[in-house]
Amino acid sequence: MKYLFIIFILFSSLFASNPQKEILLLHSYNNGLKWSDTITEGVKDVLSRYPNYELTIEYMDSKKINDKEYFNLLHQLYKKKFSTRKYDVVLTADNYAFNFALLNYKDIFNNSQIVFCGVENIESINIPDKFKNKLVGVIEYKEIKENIQLIQDIIKNLNTLYIISDDTLSSQAIKKQILEAISVFKNKINIIFDNKIDITNLNDKIKNLPKNSAILFTSLYKDVNKKYIPYSYLREFFKKSPYPVFTLNKIHLGEGVVGGIMVEPYEQGRLAALKAIEILQNSSNFGTNILTPASKYYFDYEVLKKFKLLNSDFPIFSNIINKPKGFFEKHRKFIDSAFILMPLLILLIIGLIVNIVKKVNLEIKLLEQNKLDNVLLNNIKSIIYWRSKEGVILGCNDYLCNYLNLPKNKIIGKQLETIFPELCIKIDDSKNFVSEFESTLQKDNKTIDVFIRRKKYLNKKNEEAGTVTIINDITDIKKLENQRKKDEQFIIQRSKLSEIGEMMTSVAHQWKAPLIEISTIAQELLYKKNFAPESNKEFVDEIMTQVKYMTTTIDDFRDFIKPSFRKKEFEINSAMDQLLRVIEHNIKYNYIDVNITYKDDKVYSIYGYANEFKQAILNIINNSKDSILKRREKEDMKGEISINVASKNNFTYLYIKDNGIGIKEENLEKIFQPFFTSKKDGDGFGLYMVKLIIEDKMDGTIKALKSKEGAKIFISIKNKQEN
Repeated sequence: MKYLFIIFILFSSLFASNPQKEILLLHSYNNGLKWSDTITEGVKDVLSRYPNYELTIEYMDSKKINDKEYFNLLHQLYKKKFSTRKYDVVLTADNYAFNFALLNYKDIFNNSQIVFCGVENIESINIPDKFKNKLVGVIEYKEIKENIQLIQDIIKNLNTLYIISDDTLSSQAIKKQILEAISVFKNKINIIFDNKIDITNLNDKIKNLPKNSAILFTSLYKDVNKKYIPYSYLREFFKKSPYPVFTLNKIHLGEGVVGGIMVEPYEQGRLAALKAIEILQNSSNFGTNILTPASKYYFDYEVLKKFKLLNSDFPIFSNIINKPKGFFEKHRKFIDSAFILMPLLILLIIGLIVNIVKKVNLEIKLLEQNKLDNVLLNNIKSIIYWRSKEGVILGCNDYLCNYLNLPKNKIIGKQLETIFPELCIKIDDSKNFVSEFESTLQKDNKTIDVFIRRKKYLNKKNEEAGTVTIINDITDIKKLENQRKKDEQFIIQRSKLSEIGEMMTSVAHQWKAPLIEISTIAQELLYKKNFAPESNKEFVDEIMTQVKYMTTTIDDFRDFIKPSFRKKEFEINSAMDQLLRVIEHNIKYNYIDVNITYKDDKVYSIYGYANEFKQAILNIINNSKDSILKRREKEDMKGEISINVASKNNFTYLYIKDNGIGIKEENLEKIFQPFFTSKKDGDGFGLYMVKLIIEDKMDGTIKALKSKEGAKIFISIKNKQEN
């Protein structure tokens, strides 16, 4: 009794909060028409969740009769029939019912809210001012053009498309849409639009279509003689058609048509019912008043198979009915029974199999891993051994045996001090554990350079168990490294010597002016008989000024050609000033301006080799000078070289730009390679030397960047030494 009382209270509160409402569903067509029945299904499925909403359904039967006299009689009938009824919402299905409701919303339907669905070409309907800004409903939009394109995609050799329609109100609503679609495809395929069909000769028209034809069925409820066509005739026509039939409406799917992009009457009814619920519940979040649900792709597998279209291109999101069942679908009952009756046995068998497989696989893996470890250890051309924490050797590779000239059984199990005392002298773990270091060993009365790497390993308790040691012979690597350093220094000095010729020319030009000045002063002193002591001092000061200038020039030249022996921190500003003093006359003689800009007028310091840095910058400037002179052979222009210096994140950046002939884009990565040159008499070592200095000797970066005019070189170097 207690539970019955609770249920009664719940139902009472439910009906108290949701009072009885009445909804009228007014269909344009007749009961039994698949389109109308499917819309009704969509409406009922929504309203079934609201038992206090009562649904009344009326059918206007306008497919069979739709003259003016009939609608006048229908008006009188509904006025009488609904005179005592007040519907909260009137749902209308298709254009006839919507038009009728708009004309009689006040006279018959007592100003009820109208919600429409299945309405086409709503723009052409005469809508009263009262409803223009608050229309609610669902538009039926048929994808004509998209369906024609789909048919053309599926039937690759399509010749003719025969479009079937009639002159009913719903067909007239999409006639303009059909004609517009035909105009798009008129130059691609032959399209026949037939909306004057005599049902008695339709089959003859189909038989006379050319090979590789297809049919697009829109609607056919009455023929040209106003004769109503029952749906059973259409179903027979679809199944017996010698050509594939595509349709715009899902109600024909499964009746012998191939498919198409179809509107769904169920969705029209469902969405309209949801809108009615929103109105009845006075929802504040009403959303969009007018909806246009998207059409969907539907196909019939059996019909596709009939016309051999299964291999055609279909959208991946297509819905295909009548697909053949797979193995699991055919034997679903047997499979379900097997899983229900034998789960424990299967689990037991699986467990046993898994354990056996794991055990066998583990044994195989251990055996394979053991063989692989032996191959790997013995294939590495280094001494490898591992010993316990107490110093006992637990394993080694063949290279240790060869080095000690002992078999493995004489090594494994022995103390390292006993068989390899020379190495024990090098390794002392009593103070601290060193993981990597270089050392030397004696072999066959020769000293070899070795690199020793050590790593501790842990046992299953994560406690230190021992040490693995790898000894690499780096004698040849050391020799190559030393030779490489010598070769790099040789290349740099060779490049420096190649610059000396031009610098000597510059020094000669720079000395010529002070020498002439000194000669003039000396001659003036010789011929001037009477002069005061003050004049004598003036002559001497002028001579000393010129001599000091020559001394500074030769000192700068000497500093430049002297190699740097160690890295140190130096100022870019002073290095650039010194470099420009050496090449000043040579640059000015070629009428080239060199402009250096230091960001924020700061003094920038970098870490490296000062003279080699100046040599690298000089080489780049000389390349820029040659590029400007080459451009000057074709046009009269002012030569300019700009050097911008800036600093960021512990790096100093230099951008060296000229207005010469520039660097071809395909050569930007090649110009720093040895032997690569674009000059007629070049040897390809200049910029290669620059790259060696900046990247190898100074740990910097150098790149050639794309530039609209001339060449642009980017250099990046650390500001100071890292610990």
